[in-house]
Amino acid sequence: MRNKINKNRAWIYLSIVFALILDVYLFPETVMQWKPLLVLLALIYWNMALPDKVGIFEALLFGLIVDLLNGSVFGLHGLLFVLITYICQRFFYQFRVSPLWQQSVVLFFLFFIFKIAFAFDFYDVTIGLNISDSFYLSNTFLFALVSSIFWTPSFYLLRELRRRKIKL
Repeated sequence: MRNKINKNRAWIYLSIVFALILDVYLFPETVMQWKPLLVLLALIYWNMALPDKVGIFEALLFGLIVDLLNGSVFGLHGLLFVLITYICQRFFYQFRVSPLWQQSVVLFFLFFIFKIAFAFDFYDVTIGLNISDSFYLSNTFLFALVSSIFWTPSFYLLRELRRRKIKL
């Protein structure tokens, strides 16, 4: 029994690490402003599919790893991942039974708020990534739109992995 639980957790973590690798290394520099955050999509899926196995701790852990890999303010991704994971866990029953297009709309707003949080760059450390940039809102809208569009294939891909590899 214990071995089965560890194997299930390993598959979950492996899928999130794979999403992290795709996030960091797959996309070229030209699309970094509006590429979807696959790690967060995977966390949302696992939090929705198996809320007892993936929760706030994993969101914080992988958020801090994303901070380290991206060189952003340490803890910002972790805090936002925890906030979004909490919202998904809090409204788990409403979110899970909704059709995919409604889930995508909800995720659009969550990702929009997520990206807006990075606009408060008070020290102007990152050029082009603060609210004073004229293209920031359009890039934020595009980021939220692309992320919500990526929700459907991510959902089906991770659901297939769960059905084939994870035994409850």
